[in-house]
Amino acid sequence: MSLSATDYLLWAASAVLLVLTGGLLLKRRFVCELPVFFAYVAFQVVQTAGLFAIHVLQLQHRMSYSDYFYAYWTSEAVGIALGLAVIYEVYCKVFRNYDALRQFGGIVFGGAAVVLLVVAVVTAATAPGTDTPGIVRAVLLLERSVRVMQCGLLAFLFVVSFFFGLPWRSRLFGIAFGFGVFATVELAAVAVRSQIGTVAATAYSRVGTAAYGCGVLIWACYLLAPIKQYASVISHNDLEKWNQALLGMLEQR
Repeated sequence: MSLSATDYLLWAASAVLLVLTGGLLLKRRFVCELPVFFAYVAFQVVQTAGLFAIHVLQLQHRMSYSDYFYAYWTSEAVGIALGLAVIYEVYCKVFRNYDALRQFGGIVFGGAAVVLLVVAVVTAATAPGTDTPGIVRAVLLLERSVRVMQCGLLAFLFVVSFFFGLPWRSRLFGIAFGFGVFATVELAAVAVRSQIGTVAATAYSRVGTAAYGCGVLIWACYLLAPIKQYASVISHNDLEKWNQALLGMLEQR
């Protein structure tokens, strides 16, 4: 598997930005506030370093392509699961003072996670004959589903910021914004690649890597900015009414 100078540059840039983001989370003591997001960033750093090490060993003929293949797709599945957990963490933080809305979110996200897992497994096991291995089909399906959820989270937070006063400079908004940018570009690239075919595989990979780097850059910028502690920014009376109404519905279950 040969890579160009552009591929190495994009790979290195993403790694540096991830390390910077993790360092900022530690330095500014945001780890306790955003533990799942920190775990996601830390895992991405380890994944990037591990895959690069396997790539180097592969070039030295000390490891095979299959070693890199399974390491990549297995770690990709873990990263996708953590990405889904980050979505839930952001949702819970936004509605930290609204128990009913937070509980409702837990039900929705829990159900969505189970459905995504079942659909991915069934699709991987029952898909018609193809050259794509089952693990790849399953992970790609999960990835696209999570990307849609990340885009949905960004759109949702835009609505919340407009109606209920969630500041766009909030760290939570920045995390969702970074995921949303990457997810939107990724979904668009997948659609284009599905129409063009494997001839666009290299361009697709580079666009995805560059988009992810942009997302991480957004996280780093939000963490570098002098943003005040996020707390109870959503105080609109209508939201409290919704919370009470939903609480009543949950208590009747």
